[in-house]
This record gives sequence, C-alpha cells and structure tokens, in this order.
Amino acid sequence: MTGRWTTLAVLGAASLALGSCGGSDASCAAKPGDTPGSVQASADCPVSVSIAVDATGALQDKALARDAGSAAVRAAEHTITAGGHLRMVVFGGDANAVEVIYDDRVPSLEELDETRRGPMENDLRRALGATIDSALGVIDEDPDLAGRVQALSRGGTSDIARAVRNAVRDVKQQTGAGAVTLVSDGAQSSDQLMLSRRLQAGDSSASLGAELGGLLGSADGVDVLQAVGLGRLPDRVNQSAKRTDELVEIWRTACEKTGAANCATTTEL
Repeated sequence: MTGRWTTLAVLGAASLALGSCGGSDASCAAKPGDTPGSVQASADCPVSVSIAVDATGALQDKALARDAGSAAVRAAEHTITAGGHLRMVVFGGDANAVEVIYDDRVPSLEELDETRRGPMENDLRRALGATIDSALGVIDEDPDLAGRVQALSRGGTSDIARAVRNAVRDVKQQTGAGAVTLVSDGAQSSDQLMLSRRLQAGDSSASLGAELGGLLGSADGVDVLQAVGLGRLPDRVNQSAKRTDELVEIWRTACEKTGAANCATTTEL
C-alpha cells in the first residue's frame, strides 16, 4: 500500500510510558520523526511516551504483527536513549483492559551521571522487542503472554478512541516533553465511533474527525500525537485508496481538535 506521511505535528515489570524534559521549552520539545512512529528531540531531552498497540488485526497476520511490533519499539527509541517515562500497552476489544508491556522511567544520562549509554540501553531495546513480539504471536517466547493478549482481542471491535485518550492522560501526568503513538490494526472499527461502518454509510471525514477529536479529549501540552498503520489490514488486504485517505483525514482532523502541538498520520508501519 502506498504510504502517506502527514506532519502537522522487562527490565522493571512487563510494562511502558515516559516523561521529563522542558515541555514548552523550545530547547526540549519533541516532534514526529522521519520514520513512521518515531519521535525526534535533542539528544539531551527526555521525552515521556505512551504507545498503544491494537492487537486485533495483528494477531491474524504474523507479518503485520512483526511490523506493528517494530513500529512500537521505534516509537520508544528516543526515550530508550535519552530517558523519560516509557509506557507501552497492547489492547483489543476493551481499551481499559490492556496487557502492559512496559511501564517505568528510563533514566537520562544526566540522572545516571554518565556521558554515554552502556549495556542497559541495548538490554531494554531487546527486552521491549522480544516482549511485544511475544505478545503479538511473532515469537513463541512467552505463550502465557500471547494467550492473555488473544483473550483481550476476542469480540473483534477495538476501542481506539479510549486507548488514545488513556495514553494522552498517561503522558499528561508526566513532566516535560511527551508523545503518544497509536499503532493501528488498520480497520479503525472503534466501538465508540464505528468509523468503518459510518464511512461506508456516507458520513463525512470532517464530521467523523471532529467527533473522534471530542472523544480523544484535550491533548494540550502534548508535543506529539500520532497514528501509524492506518488502513493496513491483515493478510495483505488493502482498503481502497479513498477509504485510506478518509482514515488519514479523520485522524488529522481529530488530532488538530485535541490541541496537540504536532500531529502525524500514516498508513505505514
């Protein structure tokens, strides 16, 4: 599928979020990176990140699951290297019932009183990758974790609006720069909004985007709010270019309504 990238803007326990930096301070602020899901900030700027991964579609397709896991770790990369609070969760039918992949503070180099990262950085990166891949069924390292995630996804429809709203709330509880990333399963069938069904019924992207933005609530003070993998469906099924463009427009409109400093939407993972 052709990607569209629009810029407007377990080492502790099996879990993730992030925070700390200078928030409104221009010298310590985050923005969307050059690759889908990534977050960019100065090397000495900790960024709190909350990453919500929709497992519903990924569990049906290992290639999609692998890409979704990679996007999730990519969204955490700046925090892994610069510090901040890192939270990553996997959700399915009910965004309030999640499997926490990571939820802990990553110390900055200044806090460690070091000038360069040691093995801890690589250990965290590897642990995150292995845990999210286990959760999504890419590898068989933790069958209990995979089973819990499978149970979350029974019933189909994912509550994406609540998942993002919860992630925004988590980031706003931290200090300094903050970023929220939704790793989408492509379908966007929120049980609060039923985007796919309502688009098919002829509802406009503008009205659905405004409604979704209202459900997401205020992201004022959040540096980055982004959604990746929009329209990417299991088993290499492609939605029409028109439908994918509608999803991108809906998320762009919704993000602008939240007041986040920077928004990014993409079909790619």
